[in-house]
Amino acid sequence: MQKKQKLSTLSLDGLRQRAEVLKQLCLDLDPYSPLKDDQLHKLENLGLLGLGDYRENLDPFRLTNQLILSMEDTLEEIIQREKSEIEKTPTHLH
Repeated sequence: MQKKQKLSTLSLDGLRQRAEVLKQLCLDLDPYSPLKDDQLHKLENLGLLGLGDYRENLDPFRLTNQLILSMEDTLEEIIQREKSEIEKTPTHLH
C-alpha cells in the first residue's frame, strides 16, 4: 500500500517520467552483473533500494520482481488517472 500512496502523490507527468526511468532500467539492467552507480541512484530514487541493499547483496530475482511490479503499479496509476480525466471531460452534443 505504501507504493500506491507514493504514486498517488505524483502528477501524471511525474508518473510518466517514472515509467520512462523504469523502462530504461528494465532495458539496460542486467541483474546478474554489478550495478553501475547511476543505476543504483535511480533505483534508490524510485524507492526500490533501501539503505540495507548493497551491490554485492542484491538478489537478482528480487530486483527483477521489484522492477516489474513497480512498472505495473506505475502504469496502472497512469491508466487510472487518464481514465479519470476522460470521464471528467464534458462531452457536448451538437
